[in-house]
Amino acid sequence: MIESVISLEPPGIWVSSLINDFELELRVLNTLPYGQSGVQDLVEIKLNDVDIEDVRKYLEARDDIELVELEIVESDRAIGVIKQEECFGCRELLSTDCFLVSAKSKDDGRLEYTIISSHNECLRKLMSKLEAADATPQLVKMKKLTSDEMLTENQEKIVKMAYQRGYYDFPKRIGVKELATIFEISPATLSEILRRGQKKIIESYFESR
Repeated sequence: MIESVISLEPPGIWVSSLINDFELELRVLNTLPYGQSGVQDLVEIKLNDVDIEDVRKYLEARDDIELVELEIVESDRAIGVIKQEECFGCRELLSTDCFLVSAKSKDDGRLEYTIISSHNECLRKLMSKLEAADATPQLVKMKKLTSDEMLTENQEKIVKMAYQRGYYDFPKRIGVKELATIFEISPATLSEILRRGQKKIIESYFESR
């Protein structure tokens, strides 16, 4: 598997418009399908003293956004969900074998997409599509992932289930014992699998910052 970082400037989408008009930082933490052709993005915004209500009104005024849910989690940081009818980068990604891991804003107003692919041809195809869409893509770095850096299938399945069932919510909606019952393993084993999986995710997160 190959991990690549691509710098681009998607034309006309809310992310690039937002970071160009406000001095803030944004990370797309996750993207899920929404409706027939839309997506919903889980985002983290470092406000840098920008009023959250100004951000909310700015996004709600856009025709391409259907729903904005933002909540302050720290004095200068917000988490939220943005639902939109269409997604520029997603259309290009869905037509290739590449997977979007994360996206974050840069000081120059461009975005950096972290991409996972199984072969170089996938990346070349994606770059061509982004160039054709006038996103001015630039390959920042590329490396082959080792087995130590990737979640095993079992780790991914358990961490994903824990997330979906509310293990990481506060307060928790499910505990280790209940999760262990679902997978028919001991609580101690499940805790160790979660710990190892979380460590890889955290390492990947900070290496990409």
